Amino acid sequence: MSAPNTQSASAEGLDLVFWDPSGYRWNGPGDWNQWRYIPDGLGGEIGIRFGVSAGFGTFDWNLGGVPPRGSVNDGTGASSFGKNEQTGMASKSVNAIRMQANKQFTGARNNFTVELDFSRYKGSRVGGKDGVAGANTLVGVSDIYAGLTYAKTTVTITGTLEGGGAASPAGWKLYNGGVAPNTSGGNQPSAQLSLVNGVLQGTNRPAPGGQANSIDTVMGLVRLDAAGCKTLRLSYDLYPMPGSWGPRVDNSGLYVASAFPRKPAEPPKPVEPPKAAEPPAKPTTPTVVIKDPGKPGTTTSYTYTVKNPDGSIAGKGCFTYETPADGGPPKLVAFYYHDKVVGTINQSNVQTFYFDGEGDDKRFTFVTGTPAKGICSLTADTTLPAQLTGIGGEGPQSYLGKTIDFPKVATGTTVAEESTSVPQVDLVVVIDSSVSMKDEADALNQAVAAAIEAAKTKCPSDLRVTYLGIEGTFKNTRFETTVRNYLTDVAKADEAALRGRKKGTVSGGGAQEDGARAIEDVITHYDWRPSAKRAVFFLGDEAFEGGGQVDKDDIAEANRAIDAAKKNDVRVHTYLGTSGAKEKQRKALEDEFARVATETGGKAFTSKDALNGFQALLEKVICGSKSSTATTTEFCCCQEYVESEG
Repeated sequence: MSAPNTQSASAEGLDLVFWDPSGYRWNGPGDWNQWRYIPDGLGGEIGIRFGVSAGFGTFDWNLGGVPPRGSVNDGTGASSFGKNEQTGMASKSVNAIRMQANKQFTGARNNFTVELDFSRYKGSRVGGKDGVAGANTLVGVSDIYAGLTYAKTTVTITGTLEGGGAASPAGWKLYNGGVAPNTSGGNQPSAQLSLVNGVLQGTNRPAPGGQANSIDTVMGLVRLDAAGCKTLRLSYDLYPMPGSWGPRVDNSGLYVASAFPRKPAEPPKPVEPPKAAEPPAKPTTPTVVIKDPGKPGTTTSYTYTVKNPDGSIAGKGCFTYETPADGGPPKLVAFYYHDKVVGTINQSNVQTFYFDGEGDDKRFTFVTGTPAKGICSLTADTTLPAQLTGIGGEGPQSYLGKTIDFPKVATGTTVAEESTSVPQVDLVVVIDSSVSMKDEADALNQAVAAAIEAAKTKCPSDLRVTYLGIEGTFKNTRFETTVRNYLTDVAKADEAALRGRKKGTVSGGGAQEDGARAIEDVITHYDWRPSAKRAVFFLGDEAFEGGGQVDKDDIAEANRAIDAAKKNDVRVHTYLGTSGAKEKQRKALEDEFARVATETGGKAFTSKDALNGFQALLEKVICGSKSSTATTTEFCCCQEYVESEG
């Protein structure tokens, strides 16, 4: 159903009578959505009314445009008519309603819609039925943007049959006229039109004798079929082309004519030798507009679902686009949609596509062909009351009341798996050995055995725990060795390389409160096992360089400890015990202890956590040393995804 409905030339002589819009003038804003009736040239009338799609009620013809008006012996129509594929057609007067879209729109939009009512049409005069437009009724346009320069206009024609169903465009035929003289701006309307599933748009093939890359199209007439249409709806969409996003206007003509088949008055002339065939036109390129200010060189995928009136899922789809690394508009690289009515639609079926996911004007719309028998096309638009429309066969009934969830960014699937091996864990517990920390040391000593067993149950590990005091120890606890003694006697570190200050060299709690220096020394000089996970658990109640206030020296020493931890792959956990610090000072201490833990991948605790017992606290520390792996699978917009359940 995707081949263009075109015909090389009129197969029979036709005398056309165009409608007579000589008395038609736009009367102002009151004309929106109001029927006006124009003589059809047969003794009846054709109704016409203009509308604006949802969200564009402020459309104003006077913003650089020209309101609709009757045009008898219309310029482009009269000069283009009867040539090229319209050879054999004749008329006394080629009449149009001519209008110029305003400069209000710079993106893909239904600039306006035109509805035609044939309930008063005298179709019987041309061999058809009164009240319907049939096989001898033609509707056409001229001068729409061809899409070869800086803009493109598409006119989507849909119809309603006499019985109320949707008309199929499969039997409609398009006849292109010839080139028209240059306009005042030097442009020659010479691009031929194509008709695919009811969508009229320009091609890159000029009418014979015309110029390449024309801005506008010739006059094209669409001949309807015998099914008969009670009404027609023409939706005008104006698309700026890449690199030319300024506001555009489009001065075009709209034609309606009735055809009287004519018998040849003279014997046919001898057949002339056939002319050399012109090269075939390139396949019509889908019109794609994607608005995304994303970074160049990125690829983005979206998913969306179609729902039944009861909220259940009727279908789902996806699309992917790339933003070129060297600039330029995003490029659609994948499109899929699937439901039980149309089957699976892919990018080769796409005729038009528009996506703007941001701001007040966000919109998602597409028109595609379908692989389903009898259904010619599927139209989707999140801004319209009827968000989905199927053309042909069971299409119209199948999509009544169905809605589209606005597309959401697709993300990959991440699965986190805990390691199944029993890890080695080296945990060094370092405590501020000043008198104020004795109660925390006693509590930790009482809970340590139970904590280790509980932690091993939840997080099995080959655990080695070392308890060290900063320049001092606590009797009757596991803190029996100082940081300095362990590092020099057991780890065989050079004492001159240690940064921790000796007891008695600093006033007050002094060296016993050198938390950051002790952490750095342990990280740098401890005898870590090569394959073990490394962790330091620091317990203190003063700033990292001693004292109750956090100053620049404390922060500088903490930064050194953080750098050492990152370089040596050590997690630092912190515990801030009770202290006499004021509320403001206490908050600064909590923040600094938390910073050291967070930046090294550890956990931060305060004296509040001790209310639940040190067993639970130490259990968290040990379990926090166990590794896990996360595997992320990138999202794939493909047939498998849209056809999968869920």
